[in-house]
This record gives sequence, structure tokens and C-alpha cells, in this order.
Amino acid sequence: MLYLIPIIFSIFLFSIVFSTMSDQTRSTSFSFSKCILFLLWGYFGGYSGLRFFYVAVGLGVWYWYKYKYRKPTAQVPVMKTEEKAKQQAKAPPKVQDDQFENVRCLTVMMENMWPYLRKYVAKFLKEKIQPKLRSRNKYLKHCSFMEIDLGTKPPEVNRMRVESDVEKKQIIMDLQISYNAPVKVIIGLYEHAIARVNTIKLEGTFRIVLAPLMGNVPIVGAMTFYFPQRPDLHLEWTGLTSLLNISGVQSLTQKKVVDKIANFLVSPKHITKRITSKFDIMELRFKERKNALRINVLEARNLVAKDFITKKSDPFVVVHGGGKTFKTRVISKNLNPQWNQTFEILFSELPGQEITFEVFDRDEARDDPMGSCKIAVSQVLERKSINKWFRLENVQSGDLHIKVETLQLLSDPAQLNKVLKLNKEIQPPKSEELSSAVLYAVIQKARSLPVIRPKKSLLNPLAKLQVTVGETVKKSGGKKNNGEPEWKKRMQILIKNPLGEKMKLKVSRNVLSLLDPSLL
Repeated sequence: MLYLIPIIFSIFLFSIVFSTMSDQTRSTSFSFSKCILFLLWGYFGGYSGLRFFYVAVGLGVWYWYKYKYRKPTAQVPVMKTEEKAKQQAKAPPKVQDDQFENVRCLTVMMENMWPYLRKYVAKFLKEKIQPKLRSRNKYLKHCSFMEIDLGTKPPEVNRMRVESDVEKKQIIMDLQISYNAPVKVIIGLYEHAIARVNTIKLEGTFRIVLAPLMGNVPIVGAMTFYFPQRPDLHLEWTGLTSLLNISGVQSLTQKKVVDKIANFLVSPKHITKRITSKFDIMELRFKERKNALRINVLEARNLVAKDFITKKSDPFVVVHGGGKTFKTRVISKNLNPQWNQTFEILFSELPGQEITFEVFDRDEARDDPMGSCKIAVSQVLERKSINKWFRLENVQSGDLHIKVETLQLLSDPAQLNKVLKLNKEIQPPKSEELSSAVLYAVIQKARSLPVIRPKKSLLNPLAKLQVTVGETVKKSGGKKNNGEPEWKKRMQILIKNPLGEKMKLKVSRNVLSLLDPSLL
């Protein structure tokens, strides 16, 4: 108990000194006295074995001195309201940083999580991507990932932006990631290596949507992952020529292969993982495409002349949106073309979707770009209609006249004849027939299918599903055919005239299983 004597004495001493001070010096000296008292308390606390007490009091004194009682800097004279307004008017506007913040902690987290993430990616490629790759072409049905090694260098998370939407009960996190590392991904055919990826370079914004927010544990029902825009991807290959020489894929080029890989998880494509088993993923607002947009590509003006002889161009427009691609007709030798063509696309409420318009000059060798522009789907849904000229980007001159409007979905079948009549009245002369309805279908499963296993196959074949309505064809990846394959496929299809169109279902067999090497 002897260590308490200096504490009591110090308190008594400072109380006497404080009582004899004037009011002017009392406040300053009182702060200094506090520092001495805290130091004494910290010292004797440490002396008595209270180590945490010693550290806490030391930090308290340091904070008190540095932030509360350090010498004041020279004060800037207060500016009058009128003068301040004039200065702000003269000053240039501040450059917004798009609300992104530097986050070093996420890179550290990625470094620790990378050994587990790369195992998940390798498993995902083999179990999810490999069957889809095989089902795309009969010549690739024996293609496989023989080895997947993404290396020890993890992706870097450079910056982060977080937004919340209380009405939609969701939180959106955008992560700017970059990945530049040596890898070893070997692609084989009949168990023989034919191509290898040596290096991957990827930069882009990766989005994570936490939705819906709930009032009970685990607070969030599901997590959704995707790229709002196409990331910048570069692959260093060896043996790609051998892969592209396979029958049925000769039309592919290295650029097309990279584009298909880069667009794999780009909006509207996404992956949703349920966090709690009590939540149904289909309850998410953006899982179904309930927004029909009518896109009118009207005209362009002041386009760049690509033909040096005629000083003209042969322009056409490519429209991308909702996972669909449309092209207008080519108008020859015209810098102010008029297309007046209409396209229709179904969109979900997945955040960050865009409609992209690219203008090209038709050329026999290669179509030359003539600029592009974008429209955010959220703006169209909010305003109901947008009709304006858009300045083309990445080009010296050129404007594109676009009209985009939302279509109201009616649940009353009695309104169908009225819609069909209205579509005939407003349909442009050289445009396709306008849609009048949306078909929502759920293909659950099949039963009593014949199971035919080839002699050399080790596993059951896969059952592929194809749905055709008019000119629209929807395909579903193969499911193991044990006689009752389950697809649980939800489809939304725009229909021109429900009175005259039919939905056709086709199930086909596709042998995608591994073969016994001893039988080859």
C-alpha cells in the first residue's frame, strides 16, 4: 500500500497550487496539472503491476496533449458571407473522386483468403464452366481443364465504394480490383494438353450486392456477385492455335475467346449465393426480368467520314443490353443516316445495368468504330422515357438520336387486342413486328426419359433443354439424365402475337462425361 502515499500527496499538492492561482492562468495550469496527475496515476498503476492501466493512461495523456492543449496555430481571418460567395464562384469546381476510397485492409484480407479462394475458383471452373464449355459444341465434349493453378499472388483490392438503398433493402459494394500474376491453366482434349494460359491480367470493378437486409440473424439473406461493366482482361497463351483448329471452332479468334471469357460474369449475368436456408433466392427483386424497354435507334448526324475517296461512311449501330445484341441495317455513303429501327429488351432490376450503342462503318475487311454512347437502365426506369441526342465518345464528331421508353405490363388478357392494334399503328415501316406480351415460364423437370449410356462413357449422359417461341430460342445447360433430370429454369420471353405463336420444348442427349482412358 506504500505506492498510494505519493498519489495522495500529489493530489493534495496540486489542489493547493490550483486554489492560489488567478482565474486567467487557472485553465492553462489546470490542463498541465491533469497531465502530471495522469502520468503519476499511470506510473504507480504500472508499478503495482496493472500493465493495461499503465498503457491506457499513457495513451490518454498523449491524446490530451496533442489534440486538446497543443499551441494554437495562427487563425485565418473570418471571411464575410458575400466575399466567401464571390470566392467560391471564382474557384473551379472540385473534381469528384466518384466516392471511391482507398482501402488497404481489403488487400490484406484478400492475401489471407486467397489460398481458399483459388481452390474455390478451380472447383468452380471444373464443375460449372467445364460442362457448359462441353455443351456448346459437339467437338468440345471431350475438352477439360487438366490442371488449374492460379499461383500464390492474390488480386489487389485498390479502392472501394459503398452505397445503400433503404427502400430496396440492399447494400452495394464496388471493389476496384487488379490481378496480374503467372498462372498455370492447362486445357486438354482426350486427356492430351493442347493449350495453356501462362499469365492473367485483369482490371475492373467487381460488385457485391447484399440483399435483402433482414431484421434477424444473419441480417443478410443472400450475396450477389458480378461485374457491372466488362473488365479489362489479357491472357498470355501457348498452344491457342491448336485449340482454335478444332473442328467447329475455327471461326473463333483469340480476341473472341478473350471477349467470351471477360463477359462471363458481366451484368446481367451474376452469381447469387444464399446465406440462410430460410430465404428463397427468387424473392430477390432482380432475379426476374420484369421491365420491358423499347429502344428506338432513330438517326445520327455529323459522323466521321471513314472512306478517304468518297469522304463518306457506311454506318450501322450495334445495341448491347440485357445480355442481348441487335444490329441496325447498313446505310451506304451517308454521314447523317436515318434508321428508325426499334428493338425490345427485358431487364431486371440488377443495379448498374446499361444500354450501349456502338456505331461502326461497314467494311469488307474490318468494321471501323465510329464512336459509342451509353444509357443507364435505372434512368429510363425512373423517367419512363428518354428521347435525346447523345454525343458519341472516342471520336472527333458525331451524335446519335435515341429514344428509350418503358412498357407497362398489363395482367388483364382483355387488353391484348387493344395492344395489338396500337402496335400496328406505331410500328416503324422498316422495323420488326413489335412485341405485345411477355411469357413467363418455369421448366421444372422431366420424367420417364430413356437413359442411353454410350459404351465408352463412365457416367450418365446429360439432358439439354431447348425452348423455342417464334424466333426466340432459349437453351439450358445439360443436367445429368437419370431418367428424371431437373432444370428448374425460369424464362422470360417477349412474344409478338400470343394468338398465333407456340412454345416448343426439345430435350436432347449430350454425352459430356469423362471417358475411360483405357478405352481410347
